[in-house]
Amino acid sequence: MGRTLLIIALLAASGMSPWAQAITPQRQARDTRVVPTGPAEITGLIVTDEETPQPVRRAQVRAIPDAGVTRTAYTDAAGHFVFPNLPIGRYTIEASKPGYVRTAYGARRYDRPGTPVTVTATLRNQDLQLRMARGGVITGRITDEFGQPSPGARVRVQVVRTVNGERRLSSVPSTPGALLGEAADDRGVYRLYGLPAGEYVVSATPRNSGLGDIRQMSESEVRAAEQAVADPFTTADHDTVSPPVTLGYTAMFYPSTLDASQATAIPLGVGEERQGVDIAVRFVRTATIEGAVVTPANVRTEAVQLLMLPRQIGGGGDGGGVMMFSVTSMNRRVGPDGRFSYTGMTPGAYTISAQVTPDGGTPLWARADVDIDGQSLSGVTLSLQEGLTVSGQLSFEVDGTDPPDLFTRARLSLLPVDGSIGVSLGSGNNTTFTSSGGFAIIGVIPGRYRVSASFRTPEADWILKSATIKGQDAVDVPFDLQPGDAITGASFVFTNRTQEIRGTLQDESQRPAPDFTVVVFPADKALWGATRRVRTTRPGTDGTFSFEGLPSGAYRIAAVVDIGREELTDPALLEELAAASIALTLADGETKVQDLRLATGGGGTP
Repeated sequence: MGRTLLIIALLAASGMSPWAQAITPQRQARDTRVVPTGPAEITGLIVTDEETPQPVRRAQVRAIPDAGVTRTAYTDAAGHFVFPNLPIGRYTIEASKPGYVRTAYGARRYDRPGTPVTVTATLRNQDLQLRMARGGVITGRITDEFGQPSPGARVRVQVVRTVNGERRLSSVPSTPGALLGEAADDRGVYRLYGLPAGEYVVSATPRNSGLGDIRQMSESEVRAAEQAVADPFTTADHDTVSPPVTLGYTAMFYPSTLDASQATAIPLGVGEERQGVDIAVRFVRTATIEGAVVTPANVRTEAVQLLMLPRQIGGGGDGGGVMMFSVTSMNRRVGPDGRFSYTGMTPGAYTISAQVTPDGGTPLWARADVDIDGQSLSGVTLSLQEGLTVSGQLSFEVDGTDPPDLFTRARLSLLPVDGSIGVSLGSGNNTTFTSSGGFAIIGVIPGRYRVSASFRTPEADWILKSATIKGQDAVDVPFDLQPGDAITGASFVFTNRTQEIRGTLQDESQRPAPDFTVVVFPADKALWGATRRVRTTRPGTDGTFSFEGLPSGAYRIAAVVDIGREELTDPALLEELAAASIALTLADGETKVQDLRLATGGGGTP
């Protein structure tokens, strides 16, 4: 939906590329910034986004500075608000009120960043107007398999988005009840309100879900019980009794399906109320998983910790979050004989991970994938083996100070991505350093990782410039560790240099163009997935913008009418932006000023 509206808006504005406006460079230079101080004021009016606007009373308004303390105010009976005695600077103005969609000044949608409001020594007063849309409502009733109310059931909505041609479910964290869910009342009735216009999937999880230990008597057990009542002196034939069946509740998606991919999406307009979105939860057959952990002779099995999680959790743009479960209930300790069991497991695909660190030894790991369909599973074996080692050298590129000679303050982390199960391996007991800056991260579980690192010393806050593993920069691109890999030549480069791109965005009349968004992305297509290099920002009301903390390198810069965070991962979009952008190179430690001007016909507001 977002892409179609964006194309129409841009074609109506200029007839150029449906994504980008052509921009022309004005200058490239270094300069310094003087930040003025002094009292300033931001005032405003908030009204409803209707044909006949009405004041929005008692809305909470926040003035969020680029640096400093956030201020809070409330609108009065006429919808007015005021922030007096503000320091000179840039502020994002956000407004919220139950039943309305959160609004940021200048934002085109609820999930977009707003236009920063700039107050300066020469422009100390800004007067704004914000329009708040009434939120939509989804309401219905949650019942059990007998049609009775299911009080306390947790109901959650997720918005449907299309990312790279794939439909995904994402949370709506700014909406009451959307992120963690709203509880159904004693009638089983729920009401989710304040929802932005969009397409939603609704799920319900009963209050007593996750127990999975409700026993259902089989027909053979019933016959045995009847026989015992009729003739108490007759011994029942236990060979004819079927294994016990256990039942449990799990999340159900509207209209009462276990599979999120089969859920019916609900379109919701601005301020619309959708009633009758009812979900019938029901028992599903659960299973018991039994297995054993095999440890070396010097490792106590009781020290092994198991973790069982849904496979690919967290992947797919929050799509993994639709599965409700308790992490604490998934943790297990292994018995003295090495055996373990999980009971009451609802159908799904899971991964069991085992980890232990022997005293003074290398961390051990094991992992097994299991698929549950209601039938109990036994014979799962986890044979512990030593984790992998990633070793290499720290080096430093410095300005104005000496490189450090004590490295134990460094925090090197390997962060699992793409649903990999593992832990963030930091400096603690997992990392050792030599006096010359050599390092070794031990006990790494095979999987897909990115690198993160921090290093603070009295001399500087060091920034990780690059981390080369397997011939690629693992800060920008994930890398795979396979069983048996031995990484010995990793290179982590730290620097105290910082880079920045800043400038102004103007229309063809040289007026500030704050209604647009500035996008910067690498010239190298291989780095288009690097989130630290693909960035957007909104110019302030004075047209100024900045990108701080960018790595050095070759970039393209463009201006667009509107863009979402999820769209920045679309290579086809970046291809279009590249065709209507200009190139620039950011050197180590450089602050580059790049002023931009919209081409003729690009300055209007669609």
